[in-house]
Amino acid sequence: MTKLKGTIQVPESMLQILNTISEQRKSKEGCLVRFQYLIEPIIAATFYGLYKSQELPPLEKETNYFDKSYEFNVDITNYAEKLNHFLFCLWVKLNGMPDESENIKIYRKDLYEFISKLLDDDYFQNIIVPFYLKKADERSDDTSSFIYRLWNSDNIGLTMQDYSPEFLAKEFCSVQNEYIEDVVLPIMNKEMKK
Repeated sequence: MTKLKGTIQVPESMLQILNTISEQRKSKEGCLVRFQYLIEPIIAATFYGLYKSQELPPLEKETNYFDKSYEFNVDITNYAEKLNHFLFCLWVKLNGMPDESENIKIYRKDLYEFISKLLDDDYFQNIIVPFYLKKADERSDDTSSFIYRLWNSDNIGLTMQDYSPEFLAKEFCSVQNEYIEDVVLPIMNKEMKK
């Protein structure tokens, strides 16, 4: 079981989203109120950060990604299992298959170290989630960050702009599909050929 318990470092825009959802719950109005649980925007942004960056998190713990934090006590096992699967596929893509390794002992050691990190709830909460939230909070090209646009999507209504919920949902699906095509499917195809 993967449980996020205690404070999670979040960017300012994510803290605004969480506060906005809490306020909207009272009035039951606004797009962000459709998140059933407060952890959902954090999970969505974490996945987006992984899909968009296609980078592995650092193995060593960094203490401060953000100044802000929010306290949780929630089981995210289903989300964590999927994220771990995608992270494993990314690790294999970046490090090659075992039969491509020049030194299988080093390969195995590195892989086991990486997997042990994924299974560490503390690492998941303090490194993986903030690392990908940071990626989702970075501006790309001339647009605002995904998290900032998500926060502001509540003020747009149904107009199809890059801040609208519909646009962000399409963008999320697009980067997810790209990630699966670039990272996950090649690994699965190699395994099936064996």
